[in-house]
Amino acid sequence: MSDRLQAMTAFVRVVATGSFSGAARQIGVGQPAISKTIAQLEDRLQVRLLIRSTHGLTPTDAGARFYERAKTAVHEADEAELEAKGAGAGLSGRLRICAATTFASLMIIPRLPEFVAMHPDLDVDIVLDDRVIDLVSEGIDIALRMGDLADSSAVARRLATGRRSVVDTCLS
Repeated sequence: MSDRLQAMTAFVRVVATGSFSGAARQIGVGQPAISKTIAQLEDRLQVRLLIRSTHGLTPTDAGARFYERAKTAVHEADEAELEAKGAGAGLSGRLRICAATTFASLMIIPRLPEFVAMHPDLDVDIVLDDRVIDLVSEGIDIALRMGDLADSSAVARRLATGRRSVVDTCLS
């Protein structure tokens, strides 16, 4: 481990676990490699980062300050990698969505252009239907429905709750 980010990662893991061996297990290297990496890091920075004793490891004041910054840097690097990986794994194919007409008009269709722009390789087909239909035979991938789940073999997730009201618009 000679890379700067790898050294920071090792240091963050050492402080978080409280030991060289714990950090080594998490990173998947031997304990001597972690010890050497921390020693090289301290040499490069020209400051002692850890106090080693029989009771364990304790960051020095400089080590505690470095830990906070290094933890943020390692987290940001991890996030950058995840974002880059996610950008290369865009959605593609056909997606059939079924929703009640009024709900889709208010909640789905206004958001559709942004969603399609984010996933240009995705062909979105919206089925507007207020009736209860056989989702499998209609080839529906996602159905947005209101009310109780009638078919217990379907996988459902509650997205929101709302009140229902009956309004009489007839004026006497």
